[in-house]
Amino acid sequence: MTAYASLQQLADVAVNGWSELARRSSSHRSVDGDLLQHLAAGETPAVEADVLAEGQAAITRLEQYLESVSRYADSYLNQRYRELIPLAAEHYSNTGLPNAVATIALGRLYGAGRSDELKALVAQAENYLRDLAKGVASLDYQQPSTPDQPGRMTVKARPSAFDWGGY
Repeated sequence: MTAYASLQQLADVAVNGWSELARRSSSHRSVDGDLLQHLAAGETPAVEADVLAEGQAAITRLEQYLESVSRYADSYLNQRYRELIPLAAEHYSNTGLPNAVATIALGRLYGAGRSDELKALVAQAENYLRDLAKGVASLDYQQPSTPDQPGRMTVKARPSAFDWGGY
């Protein structure tokens, strides 16, 4: 499964970027923001083996948060975009979905220790997901339509089950 937001987008949402993610995702004191940034870019920095292993574990935890929140977003998107789930990047890259997923993931990373400001941001992100579900906001996708011929409209209705003669 792929996530709708990248690790870089998660770092962009965090106030202190990669260093904040390092503090929240690892308890090892040698794991810092620079290490996580290099690991996220696919590089292998020259550090001790235990620090490298802990940094890779932190990256894995962050990716799991993003994937989990992406599946959470799918529960909203399923109402309108069922045939597209999981979404391809072309359908959401120019929308607010990556930012919403990254914001909610950051909120989950903080857990109960969220500030009021972060709680408000997470609420806005969840409202955006609700707007996507309602159709108030949309993705980069137009559903195929088969319009009727101009001037032709068909209406079907069930007959009434009320018996006027027996009243």
